[in-house]
Amino acid sequence: MTKKEIRNFLHNHPLKEFSAARLEYSIYLTPGMEEAVNQYVAEHLVPTDKDIKREQEIIAAETMDELIRLMRKPLSGANRVLLRKKILQYENEILPLIQSRAMTNMQDIFIENTLHFFLHSQKNYCDWILQNYKTFLSEYLKSMLCLVLGFRGEVSLIPFLMAETERLEREYPFESFGQGPLLAVEELATRHMGYSQ
Repeated sequence: MTKKEIRNFLHNHPLKEFSAARLEYSIYLTPGMEEAVNQYVAEHLVPTDKDIKREQEIIAAETMDELIRLMRKPLSGANRVLLRKKILQYENEILPLIQSRAMTNMQDIFIENTLHFFLHSQKNYCDWILQNYKTFLSEYLKSMLCLVLGFRGEVSLIPFLMAETERLEREYPFESFGQGPLLAVEELATRHMGYSQ
């Protein structure tokens, strides 16, 4: 795959101004941004009783089942950061449950927490993602996990990601699922091939 072929592909598949994948991509590229926003909110907004209760639940959680259940709950920004940090502390223990739930879960909140786990885990799970990719029921999860392949994978994945961009754009023309693999193509080309627009 040459830089020219990639440039032509990216030109023919432009990024949308806003998409969930683009937001997650930006957050990953700006370490500390999410925590800075949450710190600002914490200083200017009084937490609700529900926020306080959820924080206590996260702190008290001792089993992997409790953490998995919390991954499916709507949380304030600060509680989301707290939960994600705790999940990563138990990477090896919680991994089998996340992998199992990822196969069938269709809930956006769980998917976004799963993305964060695979982006920030100590071990690289790109091989597992590729081996199980066709098994995932959620196209949104597939799109988001393409970001993991873009940040933690190898340049050899570019043809797969190009094909996946085209498939998702073709099958879901009114969704932004194609943005995940598209951003992954751009990231791999930039990082491994010195591509620049």
